[in-house]
Amino acid sequence: MASPYLIHYKPRSRRREQIEAKDHWTSVTPDYLTKEFSKASDAAHAYDHVAAGERPTFHEIRALGAWLYEQQKFPQEYIQALLGHADEKMTRHYQEGHDEKKIEYVEVGAELAF
Repeated sequence: MASPYLIHYKPRSRRREQIEAKDHWTSVTPDYLTKEFSKASDAAHAYDHVAAGERPTFHEIRALGAWLYEQQKFPQEYIQALLGHADEKMTRHYQEGHDEKKIEYVEVGAELAF
């Protein structure tokens, strides 16, 4: 199927509201990859041991990948191109928040009766 988009699909049906909401009838909606990743992950039973609301999302795994490339000293331009970002600011946004967090201990009373 020919499409002007690298990532595209053939919808099962072509409803007018869907066609009018997109640039091209084969283009994907903004949440398409997120939903399809979730379906594939569930079908693979990859995270059955993790509560549904705590499972990693497409964007979380993608962001972790960007950070791992950065840790391996890949050029920022390469990572930006890999992610398909138009500007470096968005790539930096994806790479934030993956550094090791300092563990903070809190003393609490056990309040056990012996």
